[in-house]
Amino acid sequence: MTYLKTMFAVIALLLSFMLGAISLAQATDKLLVTIVNLDPGVESTLGKDDKLYARIRYESDSPLRFQAIAERKGLPLVVGTTQSPAALHATGTGEALVWVSYNNPTHIDAIRVTVLNEGWQELFQLTESVNITWQGTVVAEPRVLAAWVNTLIKSERRKIDFVYDPSPQKHELLHDIIFLLSILSFPAYILLQLHMLWRYHYRWRELAIIPIFPYLILAFYYVVRLDIETSLQVTFLFRYTPLAFLYLVALWCAKRFWQHKLPPPKLYKPPEVK
Repeated sequence: MTYLKTMFAVIALLLSFMLGAISLAQATDKLLVTIVNLDPGVESTLGKDDKLYARIRYESDSPLRFQAIAERKGLPLVVGTTQSPAALHATGTGEALVWVSYNNPTHIDAIRVTVLNEGWQELFQLTESVNITWQGTVVAEPRVLAAWVNTLIKSERRKIDFVYDPSPQKHELLHDIIFLLSILSFPAYILLQLHMLWRYHYRWRELAIIPIFPYLILAFYYVVRLDIETSLQVTFLFRYTPLAFLYLVALWCAKRFWQHKLPPPKLYKPPEVK
């Protein structure tokens, strides 16, 4: 019993020492990030491809990256957007610039800044409420940028060009493949849908018509001129069309393998006249 008590005491002492070391290490890691300014401000109307800039002030004991994305009702709007590159910022105290722009009519109610470490791992997020709308056309006269924007643009370029970055790009090959397949699914879906409507009969044609109904609902919204944001329409098309195409592919496979196993449709025969 004495041996077991001694062993438990040693284990408890080691655990307390490890926890104390971890807490001490966390206490020495300084990390403070704030959104200082926005340009053109929290409420404005921008032209196509015009940028919303955010000025970030940070204090950190390790290198950081910053990424910006706009939101509406808590959901990120990624269709038609362009974001600033996530350059690597050195340790210490400094400022960074992030921006986001849209090439289609879009309205946002918040801008979210994601703080990442050197290895592209997310640390935390900052959110600033805004009321900004992007128009679908380019403005006639470009707006005058704040003085701090031009200063930070030059600073960000120097960091990208001259600061060594061991992980210069976040590789997202899977996302690129999914995006390419989504683009290719549009012509593939149209061709396969027309082929099935033309060649299929009876129950197979009825099953092939099903993916068209969501498009008819969207067309109805266009006809009655209901207000749907363009970014939401594009998001729907990009997410639904690949699923509709996969449904038609599955239907094509089912017909190919099972059409000879199903009983033939019963045709109506008029009664014979005696």
